[in-house]
Amino acid sequence: MDWERVIEFFLVVILALTLFRAKFKGDIGELAVAYMLKGLDKEKYRIIHDIKLNNMGGSTSSTQIDHIVISTFGIFVIETKAYKGKIYGKEKSRTWTQYLSNQKNNFMNPIFQNYAHIRAIEDILNDTYPEMTYHSIIAFSGEANIDSIEVTKAKVCKIRYVSEAIKDLSREEVIGKEDIGKITEILEKNKSNQTDFAHTREIKKVKKESEEKIKANICPKCGGNLVEREGKYGKFIGCSNFPKCRFVVSKNKKS
Repeated sequence: MDWERVIEFFLVVILALTLFRAKFKGDIGELAVAYMLKGLDKEKYRIIHDIKLNNMGGSTSSTQIDHIVISTFGIFVIETKAYKGKIYGKEKSRTWTQYLSNQKNNFMNPIFQNYAHIRAIEDILNDTYPEMTYHSIIAFSGEANIDSIEVTKAKVCKIRYVSEAIKDLSREEVIGKEDIGKITEILEKNKSNQTDFAHTREIKKVKKESEEKIKANICPKCGGNLVEREGKYGKFIGCSNFPKCRFVVSKNKKS
């Protein structure tokens, strides 16, 4: 028996099951958000779920957005996170941290991730709606402890409160009801034809290129030099073009 092939087969199966489990958890979170949004006034709110848009000004050719709510109060862009455990994060930190008993995991700041989604929508709508108001909402699962997250501009909440968060942010009408349909049509026309596989491959490529630039002490965000800086909590590696560029190398990237 060729044990190397057997081991390789089981490793592929384990990887596939891990990816399926992660996607399943993500899908459950998105379905939960979709359910919570059903109660919004259909005359003032139009909902688009799981849409891939052309990304004209981004590092990838398309961007996948969990939920977009188009309303007379502006556009709400919702990023769903199916994490559990205690979550630590600040609005301008490049990464946030998840604590699960004895395990610590860093993940990309979802506010930055959602900001990229908003920029993609903004680029599409800029000609017709240049003064549009955008609201960023990050919705975590009920198993996450988000009490230690420090944000001021974006809204971070549990999935079960996402509808209430939208209503709370719906303070001033900026467009008419007739514009909701127009905006929906524009976004639908700008759907990307890129496959999920190609989209994932492109993201991995961008991530690899970013890591290579960091190793070469080049800022992947603006192309400046990465230098050692002194901050409130000690030394760190950041972009030499600060404060214009606030890129910081997370600790796990340095090792």
